[in-house]
Amino acid sequence: MVRPPEVSPLKISPRNWLWVGFAALFLFSLLHQLPPAPQVPQPAGSTSTAAGRFSNIPCSGLGFQGRDIPLNTTENTVYREAAALKRSYQSGSHGFILTAVDGSRNRHAVHDPLYCIRGDGWQILHGQTITVPGGNARLLSLTRAGRGTEVLFWFSNGSTRHQSAWRAWWLSLTRRISFGMTGSDPTLVFLQPATDQAPDWQSVFARCPFLFDI
Repeated sequence: MVRPPEVSPLKISPRNWLWVGFAALFLFSLLHQLPPAPQVPQPAGSTSTAAGRFSNIPCSGLGFQGRDIPLNTTENTVYREAAALKRSYQSGSHGFILTAVDGSRNRHAVHDPLYCIRGDGWQILHGQTITVPGGNARLLSLTRAGRGTEVLFWFSNGSTRHQSAWRAWWLSLTRRISFGMTGSDPTLVFLQPATDQAPDWQSVFARCPFLFDI
């Protein structure tokens, strides 16, 4: 009986692996240098862009009062051309600060909030996923120098929301590759207490439904 020839597994030499690594690095560098997807002109206040949705977010209304907060030096450096909204709100006994960043004109402005949280010296004690309209968000309990606080964040395209920085990066990348045909760039929505007392976030959501118009 004639034995069938043995099939050897594909072998790649260390030198060929090196070339594969160079090719992957080159491809990544090309993708990294892709310009922002072209912006289609929109009427002022259009809800099809994050910047347009920002302009429609009320500063005050029934049950809440807000005031704009100037971006600090670090935020101006990081956000650069990106549209950003930073505002303090008081709703009953609940005070919080909203920061929203649209990465359409600067994709680096929308990144994993954990980098900044840890870089600012905060330690994450606990994290949990909470349900919000259109998806989910991440709620973190933090501590630094004996002080505790909470932060809450999600990424949004105006209708769906999620907590994954990797998903936000991928959606931004596919948008640049498709020249804007796959939808809008993700917007980062970040909430933090205005005082040392963390608010009841579900009560905040009930009183401030505009947070889900971003």
